[in-house]
Amino acid sequence: MIKREKYINELLLYKNKPFIKVLTGLRRVGKSILLDMYADHLVDSGTNKNNILKINFELPEFFNISNYSDLTDYVMNWSKNKKRPLYLMLDEVGRVEHWEKAVNAFHSMNIFDIYITGSNADLLSSDLSTYLAGRYVEIPVYPLSYKEFTKLYSDSDFNNYIIFGGMPSISVLDLNYKLSMNILRDAFKSAVFQDIVSRHRIRNAFVLEKLILYVFQNTGKTFSALSISKYFKSQNIKASVDTILNYLNIIEDAFLIYRVRRNDIIGKAILKTEEKYYIADHGMREAIIGGNQQSIELILENIVYTELLRRGYTVYIGKIKDLEVDFIAKKGNSTEYYQVCYLLESEKVREREFGVYRLIPDNFPKYVISMDTIDFSSSGTIHKNIIDFLNE
Repeated sequence: MIKREKYINELLLYKNKPFIKVLTGLRRVGKSILLDMYADHLVDSGTNKNNILKINFELPEFFNISNYSDLTDYVMNWSKNKKRPLYLMLDEVGRVEHWEKAVNAFHSMNIFDIYITGSNADLLSSDLSTYLAGRYVEIPVYPLSYKEFTKLYSDSDFNNYIIFGGMPSISVLDLNYKLSMNILRDAFKSAVFQDIVSRHRIRNAFVLEKLILYVFQNTGKTFSALSISKYFKSQNIKASVDTILNYLNIIEDAFLIYRVRRNDIIGKAILKTEEKYYIADHGMREAIIGGNQQSIELILENIVYTELLRRGYTVYIGKIKDLEVDFIAKKGNSTEYYQVCYLLESEKVREREFGVYRLIPDNFPKYVISMDTIDFSSSGTIHKNIIDFLNE
């Protein structure tokens, strides 16, 4: 496995600072391995390894830690007679009942540098906010970027990234399609069962599964809970709008999908309708429904979206009059616009992708991303090959 330097460096920024570092992301996206890498980095930098405690609550040796009292006793016994700084790493801490009480106490003692991980947004729920308001920083962990993918598979190409995606768990399989898809399907089932069905006590798992498949099939397309409900009805599947909305929120909380809101470019308003959803890992889509190469334009859009998230942008869909800009990426006071397509193969396609920018009155950077190797930049709009963009 490659060293995920982006995340190591981000953790180092907060090392020994009075904030709890909360790593969130899809199950099996590599959060546990990342903590191992960070612990190894600390030891290589001179930290006594006996001053680092990592507890993975999904391992049998820690099953006896079931509540905050057990956790408190275990950590306090470990920390006896140890000199500062002490590094406490709690992996999948959400398995411990009322864990936030223990973590709040550890934080208040001022002797631990604390790192926790979780595979569900419940980790940052109101309970955590109540106990730890202003005392934690969230660090989202995403699947491998294309740059990380090419470091891991040095003889690979972009086509493989389109098919296999970026889940680190398949790295030992050397891009064997059948074996990799089996592992990705298993990761999908694990996320659905442990972080959705079991956690939320879902009664109608059939509707949940059909809804996830619908979102995976329609990645990057505009739809509403009402339109899904009507579609399900046509398939003799009974699901109310409220049920679909609730399930979409739960699926999003498990980091399987991301909801992207629409931004009125002229009016500056965030619109609550016509949202889109993108998938955390497009390789998982290949494993579940297949056809990534046949849906390449949607997959390229998904890849650019998650790359913008990795780079720290808040991303919206842009709306101007009756036209759409694929992404508005905001960070601080800066804004960037992105159009994504497969190939700019005709004048009509180029007019569609570039023309919308003529309606936007500001001078923020405007990009068109495609698979083309010829540079079609014009009139202040920058065209980039997607591989060049991902390698920046």
